[in-house]
Amino acid sequence: MIAWIIILIVLLLILALPVGIDAAYDAETKYLKLKLGPVRKTLLPAQKKPKKPKEEKPKPEEKPSVKKKEKKKLKLSLDDILTLAEIGLDALHRFRVHLSVDRIVLHFTAAASDPYAAVQQYGKVNAALGVLAGKAHTALKIRSEDVQTQLDLTAERPVVEGRIVLTIQIWEVLLIGICAGAKALRWLLKKKRMERAERKAEKERSTQDGELEYRESDGHHDAEDP
Repeated sequence: MIAWIIILIVLLLILALPVGIDAAYDAETKYLKLKLGPVRKTLLPAQKKPKKPKEEKPKPEEKPSVKKKEKKKLKLSLDDILTLAEIGLDALHRFRVHLSVDRIVLHFTAAASDPYAAVQQYGKVNAALGVLAGKAHTALKIRSEDVQTQLDLTAERPVVEGRIVLTIQIWEVLLIGICAGAKALRWLLKKKRMERAERKAEKERSTQDGELEYRESDGHHDAEDP
């Protein structure tokens, strides 16, 4: 009994772990890391692995080709495509609702060779950030943010520094996947039932047409007999 309780606690802890990405960009640092709880794995820049010398393998003997049975492809109508798109959009909506922006950093320094152009650049960026900030807070859960803009009339090029940390808990990903999978499975079973019903109806029609042709031909032969 105690062992089962320990296993249950471990599973709950695993499901509660956050997964996500940690990305940063500036003049000196550029990276993309995969986050799983406290563990981070660097994806970019990719670590170069030493190349192993290739060993020449003996060529395998050619086997006689065996024709594979062609699988029946599922035919999708416009309604089917729209239904699947609706399922996908619903999953994306659920993902967005559960997604957490743990940290977002954006530092922008406006600069240009012409001071007047630098001032215009500074004003446009601030206006755009003012509009985007409201939409971002409405659409996402932002836990921590650091957004700053500066004006440098001595530099010739603008400077951008940024970082974003996005996470979602494992149980939330599983919930989204189960909901989307259940809807897709329900659609697929309904589609299969409809296809079977159509094949059965088509078979019955062809059988009836064959019987009708047989009766007509039989009646024609009877009429010709003396």
